[in-house]
Amino acid sequence: MRITKDDLTPEELKMIFSHNSSGNTSTGFDDSMKFIGTKEVASLMGCSIPVARQIMRRKDFPLIKCGKNLKVMKSEFIKWASQRRV
Repeated sequence: MRITKDDLTPEELKMIFSHNSSGNTSTGFDDSMKFIGTKEVASLMGCSIPVARQIMRRKDFPLIKCGKNLKVMKSEFIKWASQRRV
């Protein structure tokens, strides 16, 4: 399921795009509510950023797209990745 910015409330959008310098969300949510971007996905998967973008555009990937920004909830990414392990 694809989620666009029109599906999110202003508070959710603020949470996605507001990060302090340490990389944690400034709204005080726990780590399971943290959103990660393409660079973080590439780092976690050990691949390049273009390959991470291709993976994030798969239909089964839990992507949140807001304009050109590709984000995924960290807990959903971990769940998605663990289902594909051999």
